[in-house]
Amino acid sequence: FAFEKKEKKKKKKKGTASLKKRYDWVYSGTDQDVADNCVGWSSYAKNWSFALEAMEVMCSPEFNLKGAVIASKNKQNTTACTIPPQCKGKVLQTTFLPQDEVFDYILESKFLFIPQIDDASPRVVTQALALNRPVLMNQNIVGGWKYINKKTGEFFHDLSNFRQSLSNILENERNQRYQPRQYVMDHLGNEKAGMAFLKFVKDNFGHRVNIPDNTRYLLPGSS
Repeated sequence: FAFEKKEKKKKKKKGTASLKKRYDWVYSGTDQDVADNCVGWSSYAKNWSFALEAMEVMCSPEFNLKGAVIASKNKQNTTACTIPPQCKGKVLQTTFLPQDEVFDYILESKFLFIPQIDDASPRVVTQALALNRPVLMNQNIVGGWKYINKKTGEFFHDLSNFRQSLSNILENERNQRYQPRQYVMDHLGNEKAGMAFLKFVKDNFGHRVNIPDNTRYLLPGSS
């Protein structure tokens, strides 16, 4: 990946519409504990230890996939967390990136990899779906599992079924069976969530609040 910086500059000039899929998967570590080789709370929350096991599978001759691991290098771009040796030349590691650059990597990948368990509905999941990329997610995650269905991606529960789930998402992506962006348009957003919130408030607190009759939806606000 020695050409990465040069390609990045070209990509920025072209715009996201022209981005091609250069990676099979992308994994966002947010802001890893790079100084301690990705051992610490942030890395624990991102389930880095399992991610390493999964990388061994994805980089193996069986799959031979290319990936990008965001925020697994320090901000000075001098030190990186250790990844499996079989991933050398197949996995690009980056520093912590601005959000627009994270979106570029998602667009350049076939799917988003979410190995997390102790992570409450990571925002990158819905961002990837909105960018029309399916998600391979750990079904034990504490939040965000509700976004995964036959239109948006695949679940795995541990290494015992990871290979099968990985094969499924690769095959379904190749055959264009997913519709993640359409799912987002049909089910997510302020208006749809606001209508559900309004119903919840009426059903549970209707006797305590006075809501105008023509109210279509409620949105949470800040003081």
